[in-house]
Order: sequence, then structure tokens, then C-alpha cells
Amino acid sequence: MSRSAIGVGLVGYGLAGRVFHGMLIKATPGLEVRAVVTQNPSRRQQAQADFPGVKVYARYEELLDDPAIDLVVIGTPHDTHKELAVAAAERRKHIVVDKIMALSVAEADEMIRAAKTHGVLLSVFQNRRWDSDFLTVQEALARGWIGEPYVIESSVVRYSAPPDPEKPMPWRMQARHGGGPFRDWGAHLVDQAVQLFGTEIESVYADFQYRWPGVDVETAAVAWIRFKNGVRYRIEVGHISKIGRPRWYVRGDQGALVIEGLDPQEAALKEGRVVAKSPEAAMPKEACTLEAKAAPLEFSPVPGDYLAYYENIAGALLRGEPLAVTAESARNALAVIEAAVESAATGQVVTVKGLA
Repeated sequence: MSRSAIGVGLVGYGLAGRVFHGMLIKATPGLEVRAVVTQNPSRRQQAQADFPGVKVYARYEELLDDPAIDLVVIGTPHDTHKELAVAAAERRKHIVVDKIMALSVAEADEMIRAAKTHGVLLSVFQNRRWDSDFLTVQEALARGWIGEPYVIESSVVRYSAPPDPEKPMPWRMQARHGGGPFRDWGAHLVDQAVQLFGTEIESVYADFQYRWPGVDVETAAVAWIRFKNGVRYRIEVGHISKIGRPRWYVRGDQGALVIEGLDPQEAALKEGRVVAKSPEAAMPKEACTLEAKAAPLEFSPVPGDYLAYYENIAGALLRGEPLAVTAESARNALAVIEAAVESAATGQVVTVKGLA
């Protein structure tokens, strides 16, 4: 294996480690997967098939001891992120942690301090900053097609049956692991809101529903973010919708934009294909409706680009390029999530604390 590349160690080799991180890293010049940590026998075999010659460790400490590893990519349950990231920083390893960054702002701050103390990179995998639908909304707002934005509705709602009580409870359905749809999809949707309108937030109000017996995380959640510029931003996630909602409904004084469906890149990755930057990475034209005075004659969705995330990581480590997703920016989104959780628990409108 080449020593000119950044040696990457993947911690966890489930959906996140294999499909998102592994495939995108393999497609990124300057990054090289050299080790994987997993105790699952089938995943160990899969990792060796995906990356011939890769080292497969059963213990995280073995990865941290490996001098060929420069960058640790953490794709494990949410409640493990802080401990694993701090340990990596103390061993002078650069760090990418999957979203959600941590269980609390306090944990995120500890991770940021550790990275700064030991002089290592810390970034959060907020890949949906490069979704086709989000990039299209960004462009519509930046070009003034909508005019002054009034209300943004961002939703990912589905219908699911309660988990089988005879089977082990998935970690994403357990509060102690940081499960629940508002810390899963909601982590992306809140991050996108902060990317669009910044941290000048007046208040947050949220309502969580708990509809599944024996499950201690929300079944569905709605949050309203009120920005100081007057924008009302509505986020909805959950498992109670036999009929869905548009992914985006953007309204302003000059027009509106509706986008149906999800960015196609995840589905392609699950098929073993990286389609970033290509026409296949764009939302279908028929999924997007733009009605505006200043609408272009030919309106086309912007192609998504998940590769941009790891290309930036490689550029930051090899050439000193500015980091696209800083830990501080992910921490700000986590502060909003924390406020929404407090609001849902108390029934009160909450002021967001600790925004940078």
C-alpha cells in the first residue's frame, strides 16, 4: 500500500462504515483504507473482500496502535462517539465521526477540546450538505428565485411498524444509544437549516410523539425553528405517515419551490455505485416544481456530490485546505437539537443556548 496516501481506519463496518464511508473513501484520491475494526465475523470477511490486504482488528486499541493509520473514521452508535473520538485524538489520529456528532453539546465540546489540544483534525460526516435537493434549495435561495424566504418545510416522513418484541431492539430505537428519528434524519435536517440561515436563532419549539409500546424514543417529531431574520423553519421526521410529505416546501415573497423524494446517491451506494457529480446524482426534474416571478426558463436540479466531503478531508490533510465541515458547525446544529429535545419534554418554547 502506498505511504503517500492518508491511511484510514474504519471503526464499525455496518451500513455507515461500509456503504457510506468505505465506498466514498475508496473513490477519493489521497485516502486509503488500511484497517477496519469489527467483531462481526461476516463483516470481517466483507471488509477483506472489499479491501484486499486490509487489516481487520477486533479491538479499537489495536487500530490506535497501528502507525499506518492517520485518520480514524467512526461509524458506531451515537453514544460511543465521544469516547472513541477523544481516544483517537490522544493518540494523534485525525478523526471523522458520523453524525450525530455526540449525545450532547457538552460531549461535543470535550471532543473539540481534545482535537485542539492534540493538534488533529476533527470533522463530522454531514454528507447531506451535498444532497441534490439541498443544493437545489441553496441555489434557488441564492439566486433570489424565491425572493425573501418566509417559511421552509423540510420533511422525511415514512410509515413503519413497531419493532418485533421477540427480537433484539435495534440500537437506533434505544434512547441510551442516542436513537430516535430526530437524532437520525433530524440531525441532517437541522444541520441543513443552520447552513441555510446561520445561528441567529430566536427560539425553538418541538413536539415528539411516542406511539410504540416498549420503545423509549420518539415515533415522530416536529420542530419549529424561528430565525431572527423572520424565517420560520419547520422540520418533521418519523414513522407514522402512510402518505408522505414533500421533502421540501419553500415559500417566499416571490415564489415557491417544492421537491419530492430523496437524493439518489444513497440508493446508488447501496447498489455498489458512486454516482456523485454525475447527472444520475441529480433529483429528477419532475420531482421539482418552481413557481416564481424570476424562475429561469430552464430549471434543472443541482447534482449531488457526496464525494466532495472526503475530497475535502483529503485536501485538508494533504494540502492544508480549509475544512468544509468543522466540528464547531456540527456542534451548533447539536445545540439546536438539544433545545428541541428540551422543548418537546417541557412543552415550552426554548431559547437555544451555546451557539458559536
